Amino acid sequence: MISLGIGFFFFILIGVPVAFVFGLAAFVVVVMTDVPLVIIAHQFFTGLNNFTLMAISFFLLTGMLMEKGGLARRITDFAMDLVGWITGSLLQVAIVAATILAAMSGSGSADTAAISSALLPEMKRRRYNVDFSAALIATAGTLAQIIPPSTMLVLIAVTNNLSISALYLGGIIPGLLVVPGLMYLAWRHAKKGGPAYAPIERFSLGRLGVSFLRAIPALGLGVVILGGIFSGLATATESAALAVVYAIIVGRWVYGDLKLAELPRIFLKAGAFSAGIMFLVGGAIVFNWLMATEGVPDAVSAWLAATVSSPWSFLLLMNVFLMVFGMPMESFAMILLLSPIFLDAAVDYGLNPVHVAVVFVFNCVIAMISPPFGGTLFISALVAQRPISAVTRHIYPLWALMTLVLLLITYIPDLVLYLPRIAGFVQ
Repeated sequence: MISLGIGFFFFILIGVPVAFVFGLAAFVVVVMTDVPLVIIAHQFFTGLNNFTLMAISFFLLTGMLMEKGGLARRITDFAMDLVGWITGSLLQVAIVAATILAAMSGSGSADTAAISSALLPEMKRRRYNVDFSAALIATAGTLAQIIPPSTMLVLIAVTNNLSISALYLGGIIPGLLVVPGLMYLAWRHAKKGGPAYAPIERFSLGRLGVSFLRAIPALGLGVVILGGIFSGLATATESAALAVVYAIIVGRWVYGDLKLAELPRIFLKAGAFSAGIMFLVGGAIVFNWLMATEGVPDAVSAWLAATVSSPWSFLLLMNVFLMVFGMPMESFAMILLLSPIFLDAAVDYGLNPVHVAVVFVFNCVIAMISPPFGGTLFISALVAQRPISAVTRHIYPLWALMTLVLLLITYIPDLVLYLPRIAGFVQ
């Protein structure tokens, strides 16, 4: 156990990419013990030989096809006509568009890139505070990782043998709770910002109707994904595969923005992202198997039972630990490394694993905007062509909002469990 932990933190501290850290730490254990190398290879292969994991790759590809095929732009245009009459209109458009896209792409990075590319140039032209705008878009983009079809919810379900449908339903209310808070913070910022934040246009029901009709094919993607999963007609992986086909058809033959010659490059890019994630998953599976062999989960559970008296104290400890750990750690790695430990311990406290899994993922969502390594922060700052330090200065009110929602869903379990319960997925 000691050699496993030393190897992990050593490779993290010297700057080895996290995708390699798990595998290298496991290799250190193999070298120092008599564990046969073939067993490590077997664990790596069997861990990745999982049909459900393919959903992550398909959802990543869907997000890229939405951006190239014009689906994201039609949704943004619809959001513009829906909330473009509010003070700070472009900020409100970013939030609404991110919420709608979250129900289709499953990738916070893809949504952040799409919305940043579409709106930040116009925000600059209208003299918005670009640093605040980039921070807001980075925060809104993370909604894709809690609102289904979130790739993080898929990963934590696979890692801990939980129902994807239950987790998807459990993530809806927490995700939607963030939206009005973001809209209020955007409105308050705009009110203090002067004439630059004046509404772009007056509300027009006719124009809204036209943009809605144009967006219907794009909005249909959400029906394909979530309808297939919740109706029971398709698994998460099958729905994700259907979403890829649908996005290609709509992008190429309905909107005409997607060129067939672009598909190989898009597939290659999605494959490269997927390969990195799967390499991380495989290494983490080996790492977790070695931890289980060394009795780490049992040791942690015993320590918690001896020092933490109540389930509410356990949840507080888990949240504090994950928020601190999430600052330097990549979110997927957090799920793979820590979720089996915390979810096993949660069962000992009588907590519902679906509730704890959604709370865990929400911590990972907050990590995406937590300095110094917030993933969506880097993307929005890059598109805005601003230093990450300048964007980070405006993240703290948004981070506080996300933390407030985290506390609500932690200590009011029905905010997570209500929808899965009425659908019959949990008791």
